[in-house]
Amino acid sequence: MKIFSDERLINLGIISGTASREMGSGREKENSDKLFSALNIPPQKILGLKQVHGDKIINILNEEDLASYHAQKEHEADGWLLGLKGTGVMILTADCVPLYLWDKQGKFISLCHCGWRGVAALMPAKAAKLLKEKAGPGAELCAYIGPHINACCFEVKEDVASQFDAGCVIRKDGKIFVDLTAEIVRQLKQCGVKIEDIKSPCSCECTCCNKEVFFSYRRDHTKNVLISFAYKL
Repeated sequence: MKIFSDERLINLGIISGTASREMGSGREKENSDKLFSALNIPPQKILGLKQVHGDKIINILNEEDLASYHAQKEHEADGWLLGLKGTGVMILTADCVPLYLWDKQGKFISLCHCGWRGVAALMPAKAAKLLKEKAGPGAELCAYIGPHINACCFEVKEDVASQFDAGCVIRKDGKIFVDLTAEIVRQLKQCGVKIEDIKSPCSCECTCCNKEVFFSYRRDHTKNVLISFAYKL
């Protein structure tokens, strides 16, 4: 099993990444428990969501936030802002973008499930603004855009393409493609994140292209999903 991660987070004491399909589908608790146990993370310390392709972000910044989370049976949201040590969060993806954002001191980390609807609704920008609000106006942010469907495979119709900046839409041979990476980078730059502080996947990390490594809903039309996570030591 391979974990796609950013060493900048490891250096801040945040264990994180996206596990390859070798782990098995993230919908099975047995698989996720096995993953976290292998990383010496208590599985019961990892929080999950009911993802709805929206832009809601849940704060887990202190023990009060954690108690509030546990008091509710289900949470419909697509993002996290984590600041509590000894706690982790996870999202599930199968072509959508796992987006990591954090301040350079590592006090807070945001992990968001960014489907095309969430990206079109400006969720990356919302997450960056929320993170800056909590970390302080002078905080410098970093970003890691995890494995997802790349522009080579994300063919769309005009109704979807029209919701994105024209510079992120590719028209070729009568087909239309959207570059989610480019759109996320555009939003983050507008929020003051420096381009050199944004790490994005290379073409070899397209979930749709790489059947041996990733699950892909666009390719396989199954419910198998990858786990992306962040745990604050």
